[in-house]
Amino acid sequence: MIHMKPARKMKPRVRKPKGSKRCQYRTFPYLKVAKMWEKGMTIGRIARATKRVDKENANGDLYHSLRNFLHRMHTHGYRNANGRLVRLPYRVSPKTVRAARKAGLRAW
Repeated sequence: MIHMKPARKMKPRVRKPKGSKRCQYRTFPYLKVAKMWEKGMTIGRIARATKRVDKENANGDLYHSLRNFLHRMHTHGYRNANGRLVRLPYRVSPKTVRAARKAGLRAW
């Protein structure tokens, strides 16, 4: 004799009201961050100037979101004032960047 599980009751789909929209995020100030990075400002000072300090981060990492944006600006690039896609330059030698990346991948 085969035992079959009883069919689960499905919840009826609830439609969103027509006026509702997706969550709006604050636009990230790519140009402002790029100028500050070029001047040699620290990540902490840039985060405070752009109000990107994560005070309620569970791991206590205050500058997590800014560092993620910097990583994306280094690797994928951002649109400059002319609308061109440019990459944020690193402040260290390419050799150091390669070594750090290799060490990070090894630890992962």
